Amino acid sequence: MNFKTWWYDSKTTKWQIIIGTLLIGILFIGTFSFLETYQFEQWKYSGFSKSMIGILMGTVALGVITGVIIIFQSIVATDKEKNQKIFDERLALYKDFTKQTMTIIKDNMVEPDERQLLKVIEKEVLMIASSETYKKWVELYNEMLKLKSNMNEEIENEEVIVLSISDKSVDFINSCRMDLEIGVIDKATIEYSKEQSRDEIKKSNKFSKTIYSGFDAKVSQLNDENYDTEGIEVWTKIWKKLDKLAETTNDYRINYAKTGCSFNNDKIERKSKRLLYAHNPSKSSSGFNVFIKDEHLKNEFFLDSVKEQFGIHETSSLSIYEGKGHNEGSFCISKNFYSEVGAKKYEKIINFCIDRLTK
Repeated sequence: MNFKTWWYDSKTTKWQIIIGTLLIGILFIGTFSFLETYQFEQWKYSGFSKSMIGILMGTVALGVITGVIIIFQSIVATDKEKNQKIFDERLALYKDFTKQTMTIIKDNMVEPDERQLLKVIEKEVLMIASSETYKKWVELYNEMLKLKSNMNEEIENEEVIVLSISDKSVDFINSCRMDLEIGVIDKATIEYSKEQSRDEIKKSNKFSKTIYSGFDAKVSQLNDENYDTEGIEVWTKIWKKLDKLAETTNDYRINYAKTGCSFNNDKIERKSKRLLYAHNPSKSSSGFNVFIKDEHLKNEFFLDSVKEQFGIHETSSLSIYEGKGHNEGSFCISKNFYSEVGAKKYEKIINFCIDRLTK
């Protein structure tokens, strides 16, 4: 063991004090024993020796007392400075985290750059937070990762996830207060805060889905909300064909929703019954995203078949969708593909896929 390293290690300070006290105690006991047993009266320098020993003993005692006070003051000052820095770092991190979380909850998405940011925050929380607070953070972190990563992605139980994030945020903040030693929020206040947050989220109507009664009502919505005229025309031709299929066959069902429509087969055994989903046309362009997922055929079949059938070789607008939710793994025809091939070819390609889906 390196004695110098050990001596200056703040973790061993208590042992330094104990050992020093024992050594000084032994010295004092030895000195008193010497004064008790040695016959100073028979020595001509006895007066001088007694005075010197008394002075030395007083000086040593004063030095010991002063040293102990200085050491303890140093320990207290060091701990105070360290605790202040930790407090400042924790406070800054928790404030920054709260702002970031509110931003994420606001748009109900965790985009790739936000995911990277959350990973950084996770490491910072692990570094300076208590074990209990870190556990609360992990619970919240795992819930946030369930959110969609872009607008085109759809996830099940989105409202449940956002409400869970809201609840776990309150639990995390309460644990942060414990770390900062500013008091724990009582259970009644926690429950009240959670209920208020839940009510605000539900009132925002982010998760309410408007379902239209049928094809005509949906087309009226697109026209009333001034979506692109050319895009509505192509969209109408495609969904008119699907609407007829749904009317003549009991297997098929269409949901005409506010932002997009789905063509479903309720007899499919998988969890998602969706065969095709298409967003509304854009208000600034004619194209719209289409997602196709067959029950039996591999989705790569659609990608390869379309490229071969229509002589398409290099394009990033035809792909297998890698996002999460209902459309995960689907063959995706991007809205940008409309401007690449034009309205007629865009319509033909989608109809080609529909024929493969329904034959």
